[in-house]
Amino acid sequence: TVFVISSDFCHWGAQFGYTRVGSPGLAKTYRDGPHPDNAKIEGLDREGMTLIEQQDADGFRKYLQREGNTICGRHPILVFLETLAAASGNTSPIAVDFVKYAQSSALPGMPPPRTASVSYACALCKPREIG
Repeated sequence: TVFVISSDFCHWGAQFGYTRVGSPGLAKTYRDGPHPDNAKIEGLDREGMTLIEQQDADGFRKYLQREGNTICGRHPILVFLETLAAASGNTSPIAVDFVKYAQSSALPGMPPPRTASVSYACALCKPREIG
C-alpha cells in the first residue's frame, strides 16, 4: 500500500489574512533567516509537523484549532493519521519523517514575508526498522 498525501503548509501574510507565528527556536531550515519572520513561520509549521511525525491525530487536530494554521491538506493528513492509528493500534509500524521544508518568501531575491509566504513540507513514510 502506498499513500501519497501532498500539502502546502502555512499560507502566511496580509494577502492570506493570517499572521500568527510560532517559536523561532523550533526552526531548523530558516533558523538564521533570510528574514526573522521566516524562522517564526517555520516554528509554527514545525509544531504541526512534529505532531504528524508522532502520528498524534488528536494533538494535530487541537493544534489546528488553537493556531488556525492554514495547512491546505489538513483533512487528508488527519485521515492518514487516523488510518494509521486504526490499522496499527498503539504502535505504528510506519515511521513518518519530514525530509524537506521550504518557504516561498525565502527564495533568493524575495522580499521579507510581510505580504505573503507559502510553506511546503515533504514527509517520507516508511516501515519502521525493527531491531
